[in-house]
Amino acid sequence: MRNISKILVIGLCAILIMACPLPVMAAVPYQGYTFNHWGGLIPAPVSYTATRVITAADICPELGSFLRPNDMAVDKNNIIYVLDTGNNRIVAFDQDLNLVRIISYFDRDGITDTFNNPGGIFVCYALNIYIADTENRRVVILDSEGRFLSQIYNPDLGDIDDAVDFRPLRVAADRAGRVYVIVMHVFEGIMRFDEDGQFFGYFGTIEVRISAADIFWRRFATQAQRERQRRFIPTEFTGIDVDDYGFVFTTHWDLRSSNDQVMRLNPRGNDVLRNLNENVVINGDQRTRWYGTNSFFVDIITRPNGLYSTLDATRGRVFTYDSEGNLLYVFGGDGSVMGMNRNPVALDVIGDNIMVLDSLRGRIVYYEPTEYGALINLAAALRYQGDELGSVEVWRQVMVLNEHSEMALSGIGRAYLLEGEYELAMDYLRRGMNLRYYSLALGRRRQVFVEDNLPLVLSLGLLVAVALAVRSVYRNVKGIGRGEELYD
Repeated sequence: MRNISKILVIGLCAILIMACPLPVMAAVPYQGYTFNHWGGLIPAPVSYTATRVITAADICPELGSFLRPNDMAVDKNNIIYVLDTGNNRIVAFDQDLNLVRIISYFDRDGITDTFNNPGGIFVCYALNIYIADTENRRVVILDSEGRFLSQIYNPDLGDIDDAVDFRPLRVAADRAGRVYVIVMHVFEGIMRFDEDGQFFGYFGTIEVRISAADIFWRRFATQAQRERQRRFIPTEFTGIDVDDYGFVFTTHWDLRSSNDQVMRLNPRGNDVLRNLNENVVINGDQRTRWYGTNSFFVDIITRPNGLYSTLDATRGRVFTYDSEGNLLYVFGGDGSVMGMNRNPVALDVIGDNIMVLDSLRGRIVYYEPTEYGALINLAAALRYQGDELGSVEVWRQVMVLNEHSEMALSGIGRAYLLEGEYELAMDYLRRGMNLRYYSLALGRRRQVFVEDNLPLVLSLGLLVAVALAVRSVYRNVKGIGRGEELYD
């Protein structure tokens, strides 16, 4: 009887639980994660979720389908340009999917001209459109209405003897009108042109590092084997973008998991990328993940407040870093369901929203930040703008969602460091494994200890010195008195 009563109670509870309204969470086909101080993978809440997919038919049914689209760009008015490579055209549309224009041909000095397997597109601040017209071996420059302005082709290399088969893959331009072109099979660096289209040198050569193992095996390799090894050295750039300050951000593929795949080039072509992490390199999935192949960054986009996002073609993921090289979040993946990508080739942003172009499927996947992602973006922005104290409350909200966030712990610790609360700063920075700022807090705490206690130490030292001097004088005087008594 008691067993029957227990069964009835349990059944009633189950019915009540099922009847209660429960919050419904949208299924996300990938897991968020980041890396700790040692480069180990740690789970994290999902930072971005896919909210829609954009195809050519969604913009205008008469467009048909995107065929092997290879690049896209967003101008300052948030007009999206898709380089529909297979159809040799550019499709421009706004955020509401209203078709703005189609550029499949243009008038060049009275001649109707077209594209031939174009590889890259870039829209500058002045709204001019730069197209890397690969098989026509040129860079075409159009205005915002699609009218021909100029072109760069068959560049005069001056004193450089080696001829270049000018087949541009990617292109970018800064506000001064300088044009940066990634050219197929050109290993000397990015080709740079002035505002008149004149070549004036290579830019940002990739440093090739040879390991001790390579040096060892090359000692026993034949001449033919050495030549094959030289040809397979990965030294080509894959993606390019220019930030608001004129720094050129690039990606390249490096077979070695211990090297960065991102460069931040100053006007002299020197890499000035900051990475304050000792054990984490900017190359996507870290070397501690021994299975599978390395990440392959194919594109990069600069964002406000020092952020930049990279696109990994190996696993279809987006990696976002801050100005100090900290990995903020990872999202996306390789697959067929909503939010996954099969052959990602380009990415761009509208505000905090991120778009990924999938060439194989001919579509754009549109991602929007979750609460967790939005909080990290806000905290990173406040930090970049110098409002370290203002970011504390945001980092505390991040910790509610992810109590093991080393970024949040470090952010709070840096704020306490600014306030002079060195004990609290050291506690948070230690938990956040931020050795750089922990050492700074420790040094300042020692300095404060010395400053606070130096007067007392000096006073005690002075008293001891005076006491010793008095004692010495007293003993001397007493000794002299005894000596006089003996003589008497």
